[in-house]
Amino acid sequence: MKKNRKNLALLLLAASLLAGCAGQSNSQSSQSSQAKSEKKAESKASSKSAAKSAASSAVSSSAVSSTKSSSSQASSKSAAKSAASSAVSSTKSSSSRASSKSAASSSQRADANRMGTLTSQLRVKLPGMLLPAADGLGQGSSNLNIRYTSSSSQNVVYYSVGNSPLALNDSRIASEKPYAVLTEKKNVADASSLINYQEPKTGLPAVKIAGNVTGTEEGAAGSTYLQFNQGQWSFVVRASNVQGQKPLPTAQKLLALYQQYGLPDTAAKSSVQVDVGESLGSLNTVITWAKGSSVYQLKAHSTETAFKMLKSLN
Repeated sequence: MKKNRKNLALLLLAASLLAGCAGQSNSQSSQSSQAKSEKKAESKASSKSAAKSAASSAVSSSAVSSTKSSSSQASSKSAAKSAASSAVSSTKSSSSRASSKSAASSSQRADANRMGTLTSQLRVKLPGMLLPAADGLGQGSSNLNIRYTSSSSQNVVYYSVGNSPLALNDSRIASEKPYAVLTEKKNVADASSLINYQEPKTGLPAVKIAGNVTGTEEGAAGSTYLQFNQGQWSFVVRASNVQGQKPLPTAQKLLALYQQYGLPDTAAKSSVQVDVGESLGSLNTVITWAKGSSVYQLKAHSTETAFKMLKSLN
């Protein structure tokens, strides 16, 4: 009896142990299954997250690409507009320059026509007299005015610039200061007495004008005279000592103008006399020469103007 109880107790203990092991196995199996489920859930969540991230990245990339494309298109449009604007501006500028050149050319033609028209009228009034075709002006040609006087012994032509263009010999021109005066003395028996040519001086201080051209200098009556000779022409420059003037710069300019423009052909010895200083109405340049039986003299306020006028003489 006791032995049976002992066996029963052992059986119960063994059953209890088996039940515990089965519980633990079931618990472990349940835990393992739960872990697998959690991993699957995490995997799915990770996949979804990756998909969302990829989708977001794709959307972002597309947006950036679209933005860049829009920016590129805007930039292209801006460049096209800029190029078109530049082309229009260039066309306008070219048109403006062409218009300015055309206007300047038209103005120059009008100025030349005025001198030509007045000179043609003078040739009718003063037949046989040498006259310049150019007015010698740098500006004011559109308001060029001319008057003249004539007698059996001489013709005198006055060139001036007024407030408006006037007809040849209009009485109002007499009140304008001439910038040049051309005189022809006719049938002259002794031209030398009118021309005042100066023979080269000796025994005076030498002054180099330019290149191989040398002149002489002397003082008299508060002035300094610088003289040089070229061919049939004598050149004398007078400077005022009182005003502190120097003759050399003017003599150098005078020589340069002679070399550039030349002077009228003359068989007789002729002269150029210049007082230093130029001002309207001063007529400080005096050029005198002989042509046939006539002696011509041009007085001008500007030495360059005088040379330009004589260059066109015919």
